[in-house]
Amino acid sequence: MRPLQGVRILDLTWLLAGAGGPRLLAALGAEVIRLEWRDRLDFLRYSPPVVPIEGATESRREMKSVNRGGLFNDNNPGKRSFSLNMAHPKGREVFKRLLKVSDVIVESFRADAMTKWGLGYDVLRSIKPDIIYVQQSGWGHKGPYWKYASYGPIAQGISGLTDQSGLPEPYPPAGWGYSYMDWSGAYYTAIAMLLALYYKKRTGKGQYIDGSQIEPGIFMTGTAIVDYLVNGRHWERTGNRSPYKPAAPHGAYRCAGADRWIAIAVFTDQEWRALLGEMGNPAWARDARFATLAARIINQDELDARLSEWTRDQEPFALQDRLQKAGVAAGVCQTSEDRVERDPQLKHLKWLIPLRNSESGTWPIKDVPFHFVRATVDQGGPVGRASPCYGEDNDYVYGELLRMPAQERAELEKEGVI
Repeated sequence: MRPLQGVRILDLTWLLAGAGGPRLLAALGAEVIRLEWRDRLDFLRYSPPVVPIEGATESRREMKSVNRGGLFNDNNPGKRSFSLNMAHPKGREVFKRLLKVSDVIVESFRADAMTKWGLGYDVLRSIKPDIIYVQQSGWGHKGPYWKYASYGPIAQGISGLTDQSGLPEPYPPAGWGYSYMDWSGAYYTAIAMLLALYYKKRTGKGQYIDGSQIEPGIFMTGTAIVDYLVNGRHWERTGNRSPYKPAAPHGAYRCAGADRWIAIAVFTDQEWRALLGEMGNPAWARDARFATLAARIINQDELDARLSEWTRDQEPFALQDRLQKAGVAAGVCQTSEDRVERDPQLKHLKWLIPLRNSESGTWPIKDVPFHFVRATVDQGGPVGRASPCYGEDNDYVYGELLRMPAQERAELEKEGVI
């Protein structure tokens, strides 16, 4: 058995911050059923990158389709999809029937959306007392900001991570270009759901979980908050240099090729001597400014300039291997092409797995970053496929799960409910 086989999750999430949590549980065997409606689709369904249509002319290869969004496919593998209009009163009644045959409801609407539909936690548990209800919003559901909207970069800013990221002053904070907090929020949502399922198994009781994107970011700010609480010191950006444990050199250094870089971290004198050995023990390294770790930290600007003069002529992957064999921590700053096409370690870990989408065919998506040694986990999720096409599993949901009579279903379709 897969670890979560037999668990059913109703997924009302958006984007990655919401969808990423149930994605992980789907990979562990949970049946994740995604509720969607045509008038308010997750815009990642049709946002670039878009899987091209095979055999189509160039002008139509990326024809608009709600089933070809590459990011949506990567965020929702192994899930089912059914269509239901929650804005319609009859849609909410159908939802209540699905609630009775589900274990978990997870959503990432704005904070008061479910309450406005008359589906707050008190209502949900009156229908199914042991339901697990997870709300994953940007700001949480209490406090002065609970109605505020958020995306990953907003949560990153509020948590303090943006202020901590970037080159040293006077340069402004940089943050991350990618919505890093979306994945962080997704992991914490997955953890919360697993804990609630464990609690339910022990006690027979359900649970309500109020999650946010902001709080995981605060966990990632290191010692900055403690340092301010204890010493009143404000965080200072250090760029690529080690902010906590003394290290020099410690940064990213240009290599041969177009915009190629390698990260190198040296924490001890032994590692420093190993690095010098690979460099051929240059005469400049005998200068007293580089004789000890303390001296190298004081003179990091000059040290980085000297090291860069050497690395800029080195092929990055060959240099990575040589330094690692010598006992120096080093890693190429890999591009997307490197990670997909070249990296032998990632290939060995099978980090990309091919899964089939009913419309766009078989494409690789990111696997979950953990593997069970003593169990064969179906990495494609319970339905063994990539992300679902919109409404692809209506027959399963309304037919097999709800046993809805054909006449009722036809009437609901006519009324714009399903």
